[in-house]
Amino acid sequence: MTNEIVAFAQARAKTAVRRVAVPTAFALTGGLFVLFALAGLFSALFFWMEPEHGPLAASLIVAAVALVLALLAFLPLALRRPPAPPPPPDPMAAQFVSLMARTAPNLAPRQLIVTAAVLGVALVLTGRGQKK
Repeated sequence: MTNEIVAFAQARAKTAVRRVAVPTAFALTGGLFVLFALAGLFSALFFWMEPEHGPLAASLIVAAVALVLALLAFLPLALRRPPAPPPPPDPMAAQFVSLMARTAPNLAPRQLIVTAAVLGVALVLTGRGQKK
C-alpha cells in the first residue's frame, strides 16, 4: 500500500512540474535571444561610429536576426491556447485519503512525513496551475 501512495503522489507531482516547466523554458529561451539582440544593437551602435559601413550593416543584420528569433521564441507564449477546463475531481483522492488513514499506523514516521510532503507539494503546484 505504501507503493500505491508514493506512486499517486509522484504522478500528481510530475504533472504539476511539467505544467510549470514548459512555459518557463520558452521564457528563458526568449530572454536569451533578447540578450543577443541587445548585444547586437550595442555592437551596431559602436560600429556606426566607424566610417566604414561594412561592420555596421553586418551588426544590424545580426541584431535583426536576434530580434526575429526572440519574437519566434515568445510566440508560443503569446499565442497559447486558452487553458483547459479544470479536470473533474479526482476519484482517487478520496481513496487515497482512506488508504492513508488505514495505513498511517503501519508507516514509519519518516515515511509518513515524506509522503505527506510530496503530496503537499503536488497539491500546491496543481492548485497554482488551476488558478491561471
